[in-house]
Amino acid sequence: MKALIYTKPNTIIYRETPLPKIKGDEVLIRIKSVGICGTDLHIYRGGMELPTPLIIGHEFSGVIWQVGSQVKKFKKGDRVVAEHVVSCGRCSYCVQGRPNLCAQAQVIGLHRSGALAQYVAVPASLVYPFPKSLSFEEAALIEPLSIAYYAAQEIGFVLDKKVAVIGQGPIGLLVDQVLKAAGAHVIGIDIQDARLQFAARKKWVDKVINSKKQNAADAIRAFTKEGVDITIEAVGQAATAEMSLEITRRHGTVVLLGVFESPASLNLMHLVKKELTVRGSWTCAFAFPQSVELAAQKKVDLMSLISHRYSASEGARAFQEALMYTEGRIKTIINF
Repeated sequence: MKALIYTKPNTIIYRETPLPKIKGDEVLIRIKSVGICGTDLHIYRGGMELPTPLIIGHEFSGVIWQVGSQVKKFKKGDRVVAEHVVSCGRCSYCVQGRPNLCAQAQVIGLHRSGALAQYVAVPASLVYPFPKSLSFEEAALIEPLSIAYYAAQEIGFVLDKKVAVIGQGPIGLLVDQVLKAAGAHVIGIDIQDARLQFAARKKWVDKVINSKKQNAADAIRAFTKEGVDITIEAVGQAATAEMSLEITRRHGTVVLLGVFESPASLNLMHLVKKELTVRGSWTCAFAFPQSVELAAQKKVDLMSLISHRYSASEGARAFQEALMYTEGRIKTIINF
């Protein structure tokens, strides 16, 4: 099969590689569309020490090509998406329904071959069907949608609550949509006017704040008087984490969803004096079926997030260009 193979920092090569062999409880998926996410770009830049050569990629859709001897619920030709965290299934976290916290977990595209290839082998327990009403490109975004859905689900009831979403990248824009579908009043915060205007134009947010041009805390107080009920931080920087604590009202909730690549120093007196609840949100657990349903019912708009498309043979260029932020670039898709 052909695959896009990461060989060293800033180098991805499109070449032949052996077809994966599946176990009895696995399926072989013929890949159709793959999304490039921030983790993929972090790997590409050399931000992780991983064994090479490696096929990365974990946001994908495709069709069942082959089923293992123990698999009964799928057949060749089924349109499917899949989770990317392969947990042990035995530890206390797995038993409690938190497989995303499994210490023995293997991640597709990091610890095992990923989806930037014509075929990928995946445990059948992680695979979910999706209807023909969704395109393969849309379905490739079910994985990031599940991360947004999981973060919102962990908060609980959000109807009529004021929620700030810091960071209007792909994940933040998906969080906007999930919250809006649940009846929240959403405030989008970013430093890129183009992203903010896009979210406002799509009516995924009720108000936007460019935190580079105005003080976010002052702008929030002018809009809410005391602060937002909930803040979801989807950037992963010390400054935005600090902002989360500042703009959230007393006894409010802060969810840290962004991936922090370096330690962050924060003024925790905001947390103490306001009795804030601060929690992390890591990948997702049992959020795929609900995410597929949200997308199928068109309660979220996935297609609008896709700004750039490439063929598999253009994969190296796709990664090079995805690193260069340009106005209008949101989500990059590679089609096989």
